[in-house]
Order: sequence, then structure tokens, then C-alpha cells
Amino acid sequence: MSESTLSAVPAFDAAALVRMAIDVNDRAFTSVFATRYRQMLAGRVNRITSALLKADVDAALDATLSLKVSSVTVGTCELADLALDIEDNVRRFDVTAARTVASRLPVAAARADHALAEYLGLSA
Repeated sequence: MSESTLSAVPAFDAAALVRMAIDVNDRAFTSVFATRYRQMLAGRVNRITSALLKADVDAALDATLSLKVSSVTVGTCELADLALDIEDNVRRFDVTAARTVASRLPVAAARADHALAEYLGLSA
């Protein structure tokens, strides 16, 4: 993904959580889910980084899929897109390219965390 494409992707789209709240008919559940996502976000990013540093493609794929699926679920679009790019690189065994994309995760995670905190009415 190019930098220009990346910048066009929002850090967070609240529509995903709105859909979840409607699907489960429980706004409180959605808030708890998003809060738990925020609590686990740094660990997910660290798992990806660590696995890629070790060139452990199985662990990198597992960690990346965890970030991708959870990010799609809560609407953190930028992170979901980065995770998809990392996944594609890992599946091609291009660890160097995956590391390059993964280097953008911490800043994107900070943006996502801040946006979710605002959505939840919390301070980031």
C-alpha cells in the first residue's frame, strides 16, 4: 500500500461498532468490546513486531490475523489495512517487506487508540 493510499484510510470508522451494537442489541457490550480491543492493541502490535524480528512466519501470520480480524470488527480501518498488507507479505515469505509495513503499526495504533477513546468518551 502506498503512503498516499494509506493516508486516505481513516484510523477509525464508528459504523463498525454501530453495526455491532445493532447486531447484538447491546450498546454496553460494544463499549466493553472496544475497550478490551484497546487494552490488547499494544500486545497485538508487539507480537507482530517480535515475530517478524525473529523471522517466525507462523507466529507473524497468527499475530497479524488477530490484529486484522479484531481491527475490522471494531472499525480501525488503517490498522486493518496495514495488517492485510503484512499478511500478504508474510504469506509470500517476504519478511523484509512485512517488517517495513509493520514499522508503521505503532503510529497507526496510537491514532486508532485515540479515536476509540474519543468515541468511547474517554481520554486517550
